Amino acid sequence: MRIRPNFIGILALVVVLAVLGGAWYFVSHRQPKVCPFSGREIHPQTRALVTVGGRRYETCCVRCAIIEAQQTGKPLEVLKIADFETSKLIDPKSAWFVENSNVNLCMRMAPAVESRGRESVYVRTFDRCSPSVLAFSSEQHARAFIAQHGGVLKRLTDLQAEATTTTRKVQKP
Repeated sequence: MRIRPNFIGILALVVVLAVLGGAWYFVSHRQPKVCPFSGREIHPQTRALVTVGGRRYETCCVRCAIIEAQQTGKPLEVLKIADFETSKLIDPKSAWFVENSNVNLCMRMAPAVESRGRESVYVRTFDRCSPSVLAFSSEQHARAFIAQHGGVLKRLTDLQAEATTTTRKVQKP
């Protein structure tokens, strides 16, 4: 009869160790979310939930979605935007946006980029995440940020107007 309690204790220990090992593996091997347009990591402070051409995306920043809409000629709708200070998703209609500040979380990459499959390096002259666009839940917080980091205060309608301005004529098949 004494063997049975020891067996149950050992089995419980094995189960606990397996759960802890699985949790460690999940946390240590987790891949960051990547923007479908830029291929960059999606930062909690700048992420945006948008639709471009009716398809829903989570992007690294709203600028990336604006450029995608410009380049494809597809309509952009910003569904939710992360508040830069809290990382909480907020309604973009009530948000205050700071454009072209000296803070751009997407631009942490080196300006020289390797070409895949080639032995050359090119210097990036266009970046779809620039100029930066950061969202704030209040005008007061946005203006305080501008005082420290520069930039221009904008509303969602200003950004949507940018998205409808195409940078090149879109060719349709």
